[in-house]
Formats: sequence, structure tokens, C-alpha cells
Amino acid sequence: MTNAQGYTETESFSSVSYNIKPGDTLYGIAKKFYLTGDYEQVARTNGLDPKVSLKAGTALKLSNPLVLDQYTVKQGDTLYAITNHYFNRVYYINALMAYNHITEANLKAEMALRVPLPAGELKYTVHKGDTLYSLSAKYFKVQDYQQMIAKVNGIESTSASIKAGQVVQIPNPFYSIEECATVAAPQGTTAVTPPASASASTKPVSIEIDITRNKLYVIAGGAVEKTFDIASGKKGSTPTGSFEIITKIKNPWYMAKEIPGGDPKNPLGSRWLGLSVPNTQGTKYGIHGTNAPSSIGTNASAGCIRMLNKDVEWLFGTVPTGTKVKIHA
Repeated sequence: MTNAQGYTETESFSSVSYNIKPGDTLYGIAKKFYLTGDYEQVARTNGLDPKVSLKAGTALKLSNPLVLDQYTVKQGDTLYAITNHYFNRVYYINALMAYNHITEANLKAEMALRVPLPAGELKYTVHKGDTLYSLSAKYFKVQDYQQMIAKVNGIESTSASIKAGQVVQIPNPFYSIEECATVAAPQGTTAVTPPASASASTKPVSIEIDITRNKLYVIAGGAVEKTFDIASGKKGSTPTGSFEIITKIKNPWYMAKEIPGGDPKNPLGSRWLGLSVPNTQGTKYGIHGTNAPSSIGTNASAGCIRMLNKDVEWLFGTVPTGTKVKIHA
């Protein structure tokens, strides 16, 4: 199914099809969908020579854009109606299938699913009797997407009125979720990425964090594979115990001050790996990058684990959701 803006619901949620219009340039398209002038990214994805003019009517594939569309409000529109136009139950079920490369027919009990949400990825173990519809009913909330559209467009609240002619940006809720590279796995299981020097079958991966020494250890097969310096929380604010990584977000937004992902002022840095601390859904405590590298080695955070951006990017690309994390003093 394709909506009026050319987004195909059955294709990957991270891909948008765009038909070139007369006068379009790669720079203009990049500004519209990625909010940057990085036209070379669009050219690379489509195998285009950036020096050659675009041909009107040609379809471009835009991989994982920050913006799905710019919608012009019509008379009588509400924010809720616009949200339903782009994000609905069918949309979410198709995204869930595409994200896990499954269909309803091969959804089986005990299967490990990666659940895409506006806030990031969650891990879910399928129970007997689950269906894609029941999972969408559990996790898909129109209000979450409505709130995201409101925030991105500076609309005060989800109940605020909008005016005909107003242009509203429709954000890609899955922009920050990066699919990790996988190794082959039997049907009905989720493949994971082992460290470069480890074998997934013989060296299970875990993380140990010592907040007294401010060290993070990646452990493969019972042996320390890699050690990183970190910053931990002030005055015992970092939770201790055994957790799992349940969310992974690329270029996370700092919602407390509405700082976009990728902004040099963003204190969360370039990656977020959320921890399963009870009642937080992986959104309060996590391992993340930093814009204050001098804080590494100290007790400086509000409870999270900080790493240098280059270090957390390595970790993000190496460990999958479900990785065990033990934090101790």
C-alpha cells in the first residue's frame, strides 16, 4: 500500500521513494529529507553522478531519512488525523515484519523479536498465542507518534490546533534505530553480531562495568576482550546489578533540552544503549557517548555510563540487544 506522499508501507520502514520533480536538485532533496546539504549521501544510495542533472519523473530511494514527508495542513485537519495518515496499525505491522524479516506464518513461540518504537528498539520474546496484530496492539500507540510530530514541529501540545496551509514535517520515528550486521542463524531465531575476534557459537558476549575504577569490560567466552575508560554517576546515582541492553539508538535526541541527535551540544553523544533498569524501558539509564570527553574517568553523570564517542560506536556496532550487563562498585 502506498500513501499519498509516496511512502510504500510494505517496504522497509527506513526507505522512502521520491519522484523527482522539475527543478529538483540533490542538494534540495537532501535538505528536505535529511535536513542537511549532504547530497552525496543521496547520490551514493542511488548510484548517481552528483554532477549530472536530475531527470524529472525518475524515482529515488531515500534510505533512512530523518523526515518522511512535509505535509501541508488542509482545512479541518487535526494533528491526530495527520498522525493516522502516516502511522497506523497496518503500517506498524509491516514495519515489524520488515524489521525482523518475518511474516505471520513464521511467528513462533520463544522467537526473539526486535521491536521498533519511536524511542528505540526493544527486545521481546514471543509467547504462545501471540500474533503480529496482538504485538502491534501492545506496542503501537498513535499518541506516541502524535507526540513526536508535535515536538519536531514545535507544536505546544498534541491537542493544540493547527492551521490550514501550515507545513508540518513528518519525522521518521525509526531514524535513530540502526540495524546491526548479523551472522546466519537458524529460522525462528535472531542472529547476533559477535566481536570481531570472537565466535558467536563459542564465545558468548557480556559487559562488566566497575564504577569504582570507571572501567567497562567487554567479555567474550569468559575472557576480557576489550577495556574502556568510562564516566559513571555522581553520588551513587548509577544503578548496580545485572541488566540487559534493550534499546539501541543512533544519534539519540536529548529530550530534556530538545537537543537533536548529532548536535555537538548533545550530552548523549553519538550512540545510546539503554539498560533494562526496572520501570525505565531502556530510556533513563544507558551507556552513551559524550560531548565532554574530559569527564571520562570521573563520576560526572546523572547515573548513566559515559564513553568516548569512538568507543561507544565500537560497542554499539559489536554487541546486540539482549547483551548482559553487570554493574558493580
